[in-house]
Amino acid sequence: MFLQGVIRKIVSFISLLSPIEWFTWFTYVAILPMCSLFGWLAVPFVFVAANIFGAIWLLLRGNEKGNKQIPMSDNNINEMFSSTREALETIFSQASNKDIEKYEEQLSKVDDFDPVLIIVANQNWINQNTYANYQAVMYSFATNNLQNNRRRDEGSLSIFHFPNLTELYAVRRNIRTQYPNAFFDRNAQPQQESIGTAWILTNVAVRKSDYAEDDSFFVI
Repeated sequence: MFLQGVIRKIVSFISLLSPIEWFTWFTYVAILPMCSLFGWLAVPFVFVAANIFGAIWLLLRGNEKGNKQIPMSDNNINEMFSSTREALETIFSQASNKDIEKYEEQLSKVDDFDPVLIIVANQNWINQNTYANYQAVMYSFATNNLQNNRRRDEGSLSIFHFPNLTELYAVRRNIRTQYPNAFFDRNAQPQQESIGTAWILTNVAVRKSDYAEDDSFFVI
């Protein structure tokens, strides 16, 4: 056990050295002492030992490089994610610039990586069930599980900020129980349309967002 501990410490030390530092260390620690003690008889041993320790050094350095994570620079984020405005223009394709600016301002207050539920109304559902009923469902999304008249939508009835996905989908379950007609049920007769389209968005940087449609959100 003691010998294994010593070997691990030596190997860890070797992995921290650059090639020049490694060669210098090995020369003074192994090559010169062995040559002074055994003369030319030490040359084969030194050659074999140098190759073994050199292979260990290369292996450790390779693993170290392989485990390094590429830092997320601003350029990487710009390439990987859309701007928040672009995301909103995709989600609310029929919205005016004024509405997009209002939604963008609302999202700017959301902490990075907090999930945001965005609901785009289904006009066919509204025609069947009235706009007042649509507002009632959206109001429930805004206030369900909250106390003291708090809201998670800043009055938008479209964009709902949650602290985590657990709460988001807990609210969905509550709304499904409270307003089952807001959800599409494949087995229902006659067929009932869903109340809208759901999108999940997260801010990943200043005015940069990741988003996707959850096409099963309003499906029972």
